[in-house]
Amino acid sequence: MFHINKKIGPPSHKAMAGEAGQTIIEATIALASILLTLAAIGTVISISISNSQFVRLQSQASKYAQDGMEQLRYIRNTNPSVFFSREGIYCMNEDSSLSTGSCTAVNIANTFKREAEFTQNPNVECGDNAKLAVRVYWSSGKCSQSNTLCHKSELVSCFVNQAGSSDQL
Repeated sequence: MFHINKKIGPPSHKAMAGEAGQTIIEATIALASILLTLAAIGTVISISISNSQFVRLQSQASKYAQDGMEQLRYIRNTNPSVFFSREGIYCMNEDSSLSTGSCTAVNIANTFKREAEFTQNPNVECGDNAKLAVRVYWSSGKCSQSNTLCHKSELVSCFVNQAGSSDQL
């Protein structure tokens, strides 16, 4: 017959102290891993929200630029003499009215600044035709204090002056 020598009773303090120290280290490492994972997830979500907001504003700015170009095309078609007499930069307000000079402040939806630049002189891009640029500026958290409207959406088009055809195109 075999006899097994077994100690009965509580484990010695040596064994308990080693196991407890090892358990605390394992728990600390597990907690640190969880915190690092949560921090990484939070950072990714924050960047994703920021990029999503930027793309939304960029899309809106592009639509405002397209709308501005369409309004100016309408002015060219209904009153070409006024359209082709313009030169320089004009502030283009939310109602698409033009005021002389570059915009000094946000003028559309409390977020965007829109302006139109007319170039009537012969130029490289459009030859003898009028060049028109519609620019929409906006801000984001990535802009510096000195340049608050640091993003720009721009449309450029050449308009032919069909003088002599009629007063309306």
